[in-house]
Amino acid sequence: MKRVGYWMSEKKSKKLNFEDHVDMFRNAGVELLKIDIEKPLEDQGPFDMILHKFTDILVKAQHGHITEQRIMRNIENYIDNHPECIVVDPLDGIRKLLDRHEQYNLVLDCNTINTDSYMFIPTFVDLTSKDTDENRKKLLDANVQYPIVCKPIVAHGTQDCHKMAVIFNDDGLKDITPPCVAQTFVNHNAMLYKIFKIGSKQYIGHRPSLKNLHAGDHPTIFFDTHEVCKSDSSHHLTKPDYEDLDLSPLKPDLSQLNALSEALRQKLGLDLFGVDVIIECDTQRYAVIDINVFPNYDEVDNFFGDLLDHLLFLLNKQQDKHSIISQTTPSQNSLLKQTGRSSSLDSCSEHICTKRLKTVDQSGDRGCCCDMNFPKTVCRLNPDLYDCNCCKNRQDLLSKNQRNSAGKTSACRILDEM
Repeated sequence: MKRVGYWMSEKKSKKLNFEDHVDMFRNAGVELLKIDIEKPLEDQGPFDMILHKFTDILVKAQHGHITEQRIMRNIENYIDNHPECIVVDPLDGIRKLLDRHEQYNLVLDCNTINTDSYMFIPTFVDLTSKDTDENRKKLLDANVQYPIVCKPIVAHGTQDCHKMAVIFNDDGLKDITPPCVAQTFVNHNAMLYKIFKIGSKQYIGHRPSLKNLHAGDHPTIFFDTHEVCKSDSSHHLTKPDYEDLDLSPLKPDLSQLNALSEALRQKLGLDLFGVDVIIECDTQRYAVIDINVFPNYDEVDNFFGDLLDHLLFLLNKQQDKHSIISQTTPSQNSLLKQTGRSSSLDSCSEHICTKRLKTVDQSGDRGCCCDMNFPKTVCRLNPDLYDCNCCKNRQDLLSKNQRNSAGKTSACRILDEM
């Protein structure tokens, strides 16, 4: 039985209903154990894996909160003393996303994102004071154009990280609350696309977003993205103006979103994250506007089934790696450690897939998760007939862990027609 310690805020834990899925994990050979962060992890282990969302604690620790600093020392001491313990996701990767300015610079470093690509990040600059002359010069130097969206520099872990403002002219610069990131607003016909990643799997949904806006003599708009962009939002800021009523939201190309999310996954070294993307009206290019650590997957069908698949893959990969290392010579062992490689094959659950949110039960129509690698479906999970090795690997994995597959669905459906 593999022991997986997990921790997240009480609010998130209840929202995802982690405790309701303990039996499902146990049936697959995984014991889920909630970590008490107030006690030494050494006394609660050993853990084969730690699954977490420590963002709130990390932010407070970075801002000098003594209690949170003590908690993080406890967590990191355990991780340092147990390098064999898998951490989902690595703390260093998460820290890079806590600061919005650093987050956007990381996105810029991805090969997929550049000014000539179909993917881009709207121009941005960090503002650290309320000096309007200084801020006006910064905006000009960074080619940030009105209207601009001002976002708190801290991207996660605070009550205010979702409170933003749209500024339409120089007079509105007095409304800036530093430190913040000012970013050029991109018109996108009031539609936001959300990418949810679980390992190599990808899920795409859409939400209401801000209507098209233009520079001019308008007062600053203050808003909270949790109110404006929630799935059932009827906020007035999402209602198109009269001249935009005939404009339809543009549907994304899923293969391009696959390329984007995988590039970010490799760059960040994270497996559980979300990406907010909008499609620019004029150019139809894809703009990345936010990255979320361990987002709310409550809208994703069968989240826990796919999460379990991914965790089993990581655990088996780690076990295979240790097995290989134990059977190699010292020189081969050293090489494996340096490269981080093993001979284990990725399971079928580690192929890129897409599906829509809130889908109906698809348990009677399972497509192979390798579908995205081919122009057409090349195999089905038929117990008597396999058309590719990955399906065999997946079936072996399920059998090995005596998986209770009732209600599980594959993720090979694409986003519904809007």
